[in-house]
Amino acid sequence: MSADKNGRERVGSVDSDASLETKCTETVGEEQYVVLCETSGREFESWYYFIRYSGNEKPLAYLQKQLEKIDMYILDDFSTFDLDLDHFFSNSTAKEMTKLEINSYMFHRKFDGKMQMISLGLKKRDDNDDMLEKLFDKLGLGQLEEYVEDEDLDSDDFETDSGDDSSDDSSDDDQELVPLPEETTKPSKLVPSAVEKVAGGRHSNKRRPKK
Repeated sequence: MSADKNGRERVGSVDSDASLETKCTETVGEEQYVVLCETSGREFESWYYFIRYSGNEKPLAYLQKQLEKIDMYILDDFSTFDLDLDHFFSNSTAKEMTKLEINSYMFHRKFDGKMQMISLGLKKRDDNDDMLEKLFDKLGLGQLEEYVEDEDLDSDDFETDSGDDSSDDSSDDDQELVPLPEETTKPSKLVPSAVEKVAGGRHSNKRRPKK
């Protein structure tokens, strides 16, 4: 065995019949994760599902064999999928990625538990469009959660209802949608008010819906 720059041990040569277990790079004392990527034709976003590798080698290999039979391209609103079993990610990296807020529809997700065997129901008579539809019906838009246990979630991952919107019945539709920050409401002494501009940052209130 040889060690890479991160100190992880890799198998130098792998026999063609060797199981996926022998190809797994494992950091001592820390679980390793692989990524299933869903690209949505409906939302025009890509979502990463980090799945624990240890103990799920066979279900992952079976899913990979099925995905390799499908020519992945966007058809209607169906999603495409790509499973990477050659590169592994640490628990800490996978967790940090779930906090990344770049998509408007769905977060990246992390699963720590046991994965079931997933049969897409592909038949020899199916053309590629049929297989894409079966894949979407089985896993599309986050349905992977039905087949993998123990999603790693924090309490702040869920949206909360503050009730503030309904508390004021006398709200005025003519109010500013995005009011100026308080510190910029007064004209600057150095810059004429006519040319004063305020730059505001976008704040994402996206949260996972409660199940």
